[in-house]
Amino acid sequence: MLGHVLVLAAFLTMVLLGRWQLDVSNSKHFSLQNFAYSIQWWAFSVFAVLMWIRIIRDASGQSKSATPGTAGPAPTGSTAMLSAPAEVAYRRYVPPSAPVAETDPIRMAYNDYLAALARRDELHPAGPSADRGEPAAGSDRTPEGDA
Repeated sequence: MLGHVLVLAAFLTMVLLGRWQLDVSNSKHFSLQNFAYSIQWWAFSVFAVLMWIRIIRDASGQSKSATPGTAGPAPTGSTAMLSAPAEVAYRRYVPPSAPVAETDPIRMAYNDYLAALARRDELHPAGPSADRGEPAAGSDRTPEGDA
């Protein structure tokens, strides 16, 4: 009952605010901004009523697609808002059981290239700069001849 009163009060408040914005628009010789605000307030009031109707319909267990006589008994009292539908549609995610075989030759060649780089990094942990006599990243060693 309290919800009905609150929605009715919100509806009337928004309609009156829209009317007030329309009066402000007229007093400023049709201010387009105030006119748009009045339309916006009236749209809010319609939205509030439509959502309240939907909440009431959902709480009673009815829906748009339900045909008369097919819905079960609607819960009553304070349990009407807390009851859940009998069946909930739920699809469980099932991961693939086996890895998918690579069929793209470009991707296979790229993966082979990355595997070769990984093997090279395992053999030379300092990285490719150590092969050229350059200091590794973060090293304090300076190249000879610069001192």
